[in-house]
Amino acid sequence: MAQDSQRRPLRLLVLSDDRPANLTQALGLAEALARLCPAEIETREVRLKRWAEAVPNAALAPLAAAAIAGGIAEARPPDLVIGAGRRGNLAAFARARRGARAVAVLDPHLPFARFAAVILPEHDRRGGPGVIETLGAMNRLTPQAIAAAARPFPDLPAPRLAVLIGGPSRSAGFGAVGLEALLADLRRFEGWSLLATPSRRTPPLVVEALRENLPGMWLWDGAGQNPYPGLLAAADAVLVTADSVNMASEAAATGKPVFVSGTPRPGSKHARFHAALRARGISRPAAEGPAEWRYTPLAEADRVAGRLAARLGFHPGGTGPI
Repeated sequence: MAQDSQRRPLRLLVLSDDRPANLTQALGLAEALARLCPAEIETREVRLKRWAEAVPNAALAPLAAAAIAGGIAEARPPDLVIGAGRRGNLAAFARARRGARAVAVLDPHLPFARFAAVILPEHDRRGGPGVIETLGAMNRLTPQAIAAAARPFPDLPAPRLAVLIGGPSRSAGFGAVGLEALLADLRRFEGWSLLATPSRRTPPLVVEALRENLPGMWLWDGAGQNPYPGLLAAADAVLVTADSVNMASEAAATGKPVFVSGTPRPGSKHARFHAALRARGISRPAAEGPAEWRYTPLAEADRVAGRLAARLGFHPGGTGPI
C-alpha cells in the first residue's frame, strides 16, 4: 500500500492533426488507459513546417523532428505518446527516435518497429509484430458516458431510432443511390420516432431530402453542441449509413441493434468491416427491417488499453515513484 501511494499518475501526451475522427481515436485510447491507471492527459494539435506539408511521412522519417512546427522539446517527458493521423504519428515517431515510448493509431506510413505498438483496424489487413488490431475505430463512448448524455424527447414516443448520417469520402461514396436506399430503409421503420444527426460530410441535398420526405423526423439543425450521444442514449436502436466506420463503431458501443443502410463496394475495407460487425452479431442490413437483439457493447479502446498496459508494464496505481 505504501509503495502504491508513492506512485505518480501516468503522463499521456496525445498528438493529432485537425481531423476530429483521428483525435477521437487517440483520446479514446488515452481515456481508456486512464480508467486502468491514474493518468494525466495532455492533447496537442501537430502542425508541420511549410516545406514538409506535402512530403509523405515515409520520406520525412529521417527528418521527423525538423519537420514539426515548434519542435518536440518536452518540459515534462511523457510516459507514453499517442499519435493519430499523419501529423500526429509523425510527431510521435520523432519522439520515439529520441527514446520516448510511442503508439501510432492508424497506419503511420513510418517504420512500425519504432513504436511500442501500432493500432490498426483489422479490415486494413496489416497485421504483424507490434500491431494490435481493432474491430472498427476506437472511440470515447462507454455505456456510462452514453447514459450520462441522456436527454428527454417527450414529443417523440418509443420506439426510437437514432439515425447517423454520413456522406461521401475518399474511401466510400454516398450519392443518389445511397440517398434512395436511406429513404427506403427509414420508411421501413413505420411507427418509430426518428432522431437524426448529419455529419460534417453530409451533403446539404441529403438533409433537404430527409426534411422533405420525412417531415416527422427530428433532425439536428447544426446549432449548438451535437446531441449525438444523447440520441444514442434515447434510442432503442441505431441506423447508420454504410460509409462511416467511425459512426458504426460508436453505434456498436450501445449494445443496441445497429442497422446499416447501403451496401459498401464489394471487397473494400468498408465491406470487410461491416461483414465483421454482422459476424459478431452487432449489425444487420437496414433493408431487412426492424428487429430486436442484444450483444455485448463494443469496447475496443478498453480492450486495446488493457493489452498496452500489460505490454508496457503500467501499474494500476501509477507508473513509479514520484
